[in-house]
Amino acid sequence: MGARRASAVAVAAMAGAVLLVTLLVTWAASIGPGEVLRGDGPSAHGTTHPPSGNRPPVPSFSPTPTPRDGAGGNSGWLWNVLQVIGVGLAVLTVLIAVAFVVLLLRWLGDLWVARRRPPPPAPVVEFDVIDGPRLLAEEMVRDAEQQRSVLLGGTPRNAIVACWHRFETQAAEVGLVRHEWETSSEFTLRALDLVEADSRQVTRLAALYREARFSDHRLDETARESALAALDAIHAGLVHPAGVRR
Repeated sequence: MGARRASAVAVAAMAGAVLLVTLLVTWAASIGPGEVLRGDGPSAHGTTHPPSGNRPPVPSFSPTPTPRDGAGGNSGWLWNVLQVIGVGLAVLTVLIAVAFVVLLLRWLGDLWVARRRPPPPAPVVEFDVIDGPRLLAEEMVRDAEQQRSVLLGGTPRNAIVACWHRFETQAAEVGLVRHEWETSSEFTLRALDLVEADSRQVTRLAALYREARFSDHRLDETARESALAALDAIHAGLVHPAGVRR
């Protein structure tokens, strides 16, 4: 039960207690004075007839009527009403105490859970705004020979796909983080845009990657040579990355 629900229960309990007191007071007022807590006793006028025969004389007397009106009657009625109100207040006090205990236990439980909960992971710092572009450009230059070797090995299709994915690996090496909404291609294009790579050559290599990744037709060495020319042009622009965005 959440804290909001526990609070609602406590308020409902208090409202129910107030309603109970109101009903008891209304009942006490409706049945009349002196009838709240008093039951019926033996009849004042009832007589017991002895067996037939000689009957002893029965003294005649007039019972003193019990005053139902006046100061005595009003005092008894008021006392009964006060008793009813006292019972209602006692019930209300118990309900408030129960609600307080429930809220206290809930608060202690939340505090205990919060202390046992592991701390949130430290936010990942992206390098999009300080030294990230420079570090990424240097990593691409450093990895250029390995990336070129990947493009020259295997079948043209697999080589082009592996070459493109190499850009993603280079970005991860310097701490560039891929956004949740980004595809692999979008992340790679963002990395190449950060180092201001030749946009025409990036578009050319990206088209060859999509063709190798998603097409069914056969790719020959012409596609590999075209991808190699685009990759060399991209690397050539990063040898002296003076125009790298900072």
